[in-house]
Amino acid sequence: MKKFLILLAAIFIMLPVFADTMPFYTNAVPKNALGVFQTGDSLKIYSQPDANSKIIKELTFSYDQKTMPEGVFALLLNERKLGFLYVSDIGDDNWVEVIYDKRTGAKGWVLSEDKFQFLPWRNFYNMYGRKYGLRMFKDAPDEVDVLHSKAEDTAQSVAKLNYVKTIKLAKISGNWALVSVLDLDKVPKMGFMRWRGDDGTLYAFPNIK
Repeated sequence: MKKFLILLAAIFIMLPVFADTMPFYTNAVPKNALGVFQTGDSLKIYSQPDANSKIIKELTFSYDQKTMPEGVFALLLNERKLGFLYVSDIGDDNWVEVIYDKRTGAKGWVLSEDKFQFLPWRNFYNMYGRKYGLRMFKDAPDEVDVLHSKAEDTAQSVAKLNYVKTIKLAKISGNWALVSVLDLDKVPKMGFMRWRGDDGTLYAFPNIK
């Protein structure tokens, strides 16, 4: 028995550890976040939206889980070298303010190198949500499970979702998303669901893989 436990422990030690990051609960995303900023191999974070201001943080990203910093990313897929930080404000001339430490809420300014590096939520969902579909957060309110005929809370309910398997995004309309959902009964259901609350709380997220 002792030998078996030692062997089992050795197997677990040898297994790769994937330190990817993905939000699964509504409180993982700051309500004041305006979207996300895609990282590259390195990042300089400034105190002000000015290249002559003080550099408060310099980060390099290997996308090797052993050396990647913790508490930084809104979304991180090491194998794909795909990482995003939350954006909390927008400046002039392609400057955006990012949250670079989720534990303390520390912020700083970075310069976007191209128009796709900063993605407001609408653009992010249209780009990645349409490609990969959506997944609801585990603690999303019950009303998110109801599809409506229009992008309105008072609109007719057209379907109740149970044991959702896939959510395909067709379009974003304000805080609503037109989706096609397949759940346990394997009958496609189409209608509008809330992807975001009126207070900015996200209820669903692109199911990036």
